[in-house]
Order: sequence, then C-alpha cells, then structure tokens
Amino acid sequence: MSEKVVLPKFDLPGQGPHPAIKALWIVGGLLAVATLGLGGALWHHHSQQIAAEQEVMDAKAARAAEAVAATEAAKAKVAEAEAKSAAAKAAPKSDGKSASVAVAATGGEASDKPAAEHHHSSHHHSASRAGHGGGSKTIAKSDSHANKSSAASNKKKDDAIDKLLASFK
Repeated sequence: MSEKVVLPKFDLPGQGPHPAIKALWIVGGLLAVATLGLGGALWHHHSQQIAAEQEVMDAKAARAAEAVAATEAAKAKVAEAEAKSAAAKAAPKSDGKSASVAVAATGGEASDKPAAEHHHSSHHHSASRAGHGGGSKTIAKSDSHANKSSAASNKKKDDAIDKLLASFK
C-alpha cells in the first residue's frame, strides 16, 4: 500500500451542456417569444374589432334616438295643429248648443280628426255589450277587437307621421 495509485486523466470536452442541448434551449426560447408576440397581436386585433362593433352599435343607438325624437316632435306638431284647428273651428260657433251636438255626434271627439282616430267609440260599444250578460266569450271577443282596432289605428297614425316628416324634407 505504499504505492500511489495514479488515475489516468480524462480530457473532457467542456464543462457546459452539449451543443445540441444548447441549440434546443435557444429554439425553445425563440418559440416562446414568437408565441407571446402572436398572442399579443391577436389580442390587439380582437380588441380593435370589439371597439369597432361597439362604435357601430353606439351609432345605431344614436340614430334610433334621433328618429324617436323626430317622431315625438312630429307627433307634438300634429297634436298642436289639431288643437289649433279645433280651437279655430270652435271659436266661430257662437251657439253652444250646436257645438255640443257636434261633439255628441262624433262620440266626444273633435270633428277635424282623421278617420283613423275615430276608433274610440267602438271600444265603448264593445265594452257595453260585454257588460250586459255577454259572458267571458264576449269579453274576449271585444278585447281582441279592440287590439286589432288599436293596431290598425297606430299604423294609420304612423303613416300620417311619415307623410308629415316627408313634407319637411
């Protein structure tokens, strides 16, 4: 045991990882960076699409609000014109008796209103028939008749408003 044991020296190529492993790490890093870049670009594009859609919806809502405001203004002008014409027709009549007869003949409405607005009296007739022992079937019929009548009346009113708006253009 007095002899020293000498181990042979091995020549190791390097202390770091193998060059193939280094290349694998580099490629993986580049792949991760590319994926993050692509994801960021897609997210940015998507957010721009959402903003554009929201802008279109806001524009549509603004146009709808303007249309509603214009319709309400037209309705107010029509009501004002009807009130003025009713007042003008009522002013020349000095006999209160003839004015009450005219109001009674039209069912309590002014005689200068369009025919579409004279549906009010039909509601009273159907309701009075329903109240005189007609039963639930009569009530159901009168309600459906009133709904049809009011829907037709609303369409005619809308047509009149459309004509009025067209005359302003």
